[in-house]
Amino acid sequence: MRKVIDLCLDLPMDPETVTQALRTMCLDPGYSGYKHTYAPQIARDIGLDIHRLDAIAADQGEAAFVEAVRSAALAHEVTVDDFVGEMDRLGIQWGCIVSGDHDNEKTGRVVASHPDRFKGFAFVDPNRGMAAVRELEKAVKEYGLHALYLTAFRTKLPANDKKNYPLYAKCCELGIPVHIYCSLNLSASVPYDIGHPRYIDEVARDFPELKIMAGVSGWPWVLDFFALPLRHKNVYINFETHEPQKFDQRGSGYESYLYYAEYSLMDRICFATNWTTQSLSLETLINQVEALPLSDKAKEHIFYLNAKRFYEEL
Repeated sequence: MRKVIDLCLDLPMDPETVTQALRTMCLDPGYSGYKHTYAPQIARDIGLDIHRLDAIAADQGEAAFVEAVRSAALAHEVTVDDFVGEMDRLGIQWGCIVSGDHDNEKTGRVVASHPDRFKGFAFVDPNRGMAAVRELEKAVKEYGLHALYLTAFRTKLPANDKKNYPLYAKCCELGIPVHIYCSLNLSASVPYDIGHPRYIDEVARDFPELKIMAGVSGWPWVLDFFALPLRHKNVYINFETHEPQKFDQRGSGYESYLYYAEYSLMDRICFATNWTTQSLSLETLINQVEALPLSDKAKEHIFYLNAKRFYEEL
């Protein structure tokens, strides 16, 4: 069995997280793109049909919608211990996690319960200034978390916004990496290109000692995305939230992954799933990488060696 490290290893969603996710996707017009892309499978995972949920919301209102989702989610809940057993079955050595509501203290408790299997993401709001810097330090020193995660469509700030810079400096001081969202987003409330790779390029130039994991595949700016690790030795990339099978599908825009994963970026591309958002099982996503026309050496780097090096060389 091949060893795997998942750099965006979602925990099974607890009932409240499922409820909030479906309420946001289905009832908030600003997230309608996510409704059509991800919500149907999330609903199916708890035994519901998205069209039935639409009917409940239309006929009975938001409260009835929420109750239907919460009841179904409770009936399908998976414990962390059960999930670790699934990781064992699939060869997943460890993964980077966050609690469903991005609560740093909760994430820390899960990491502490299985410290050899999980590393934790810290989420803070850079718009809060030095309060966010202190919160990050607390998340690392008190809660035992391992990396900062910044998502432009949540913070409403591109990666190079100077409100982020105190956090980057604190990451350097603490010796932790930052994972940065780098892709098109489907939220109508922010510019579609707020996660463009060019913003990370500036950060990498200004903070050459900061370990940066640019994530979420870079699509549709895939070649710009690959330029980041080609230009900067402190930048690695991953393809969380996007199906690996697209790399071998003509016209997908992902085809260049096959060339760079085999050649000049073999030591920089990492496996990451964000599997609950994709509404695909971990096993399915692992098998999609295995099915790609890549050498075993390239797959070993993608699945395990690159992520191991990224975190161990801190």
